[in-house]
Amino acid sequence: MSDIEVGATASSYPKSKMINQYAQFGGALGGIFLWLSVAVPDVLFNDYNFGAPEMFNITNVYFITAFNVVWLLGFALIFYIIFGFILGLLPSLFTGWILAQVNAHCNYKGLLISLITGGFMGFAFLSLLELPLIMQVLTDGASAVITGLIALPKYK
Repeated sequence: MSDIEVGATASSYPKSKMINQYAQFGGALGGIFLWLSVAVPDVLFNDYNFGAPEMFNITNVYFITAFNVVWLLGFALIFYIIFGFILGLLPSLFTGWILAQVNAHCNYKGLLISLITGGFMGFAFLSLLELPLIMQVLTDGASAVITGLIALPKYK
C-alpha cells in the first residue's frame, strides 16, 4: 500500500488549488506592497500625493492630526488592496498557472521560479502603469514568493 502512495505524488499535485490561491491572494498582496512603497512614505513625509485621498479632497486640511494620518493610511490600504486585486488578477493567475505546469514546490527552486515568473508577469501586464520598472518587478515578484509560501505544496 505504501508503494501506491509514493508513486501517486506526481498525479496528486494540487494544480487547481494552487492556481486558485494565486488568483485570490497574488494581486491583493501586490496591492499591499504598493501601499507600503507608495502611500506610507507619502504620508510619513507629509506629501499626501498617493491618489486615493485626492478623490475626497482631504489634502486641503490645514490641521493634520494623528487620527487623520491613520485614517488616510487605512483608507489607502483598502484602496490599494482592492485595486491591486483587480489589476493583479491576470498576472497572478498566469503565474499560478505556470507554476502549476512545472509542478513547483515550496523549496528554494520553486520560490525562485515563483519570483522570476511573478516579476516577469507583473512587468508584462502592468508595464502601462506609470510605476518604475524595478517597483513593478519587485512588487509582483515579492507577491508571488509570499503567495508561493502559502500556496505551493511542500515536499513530503
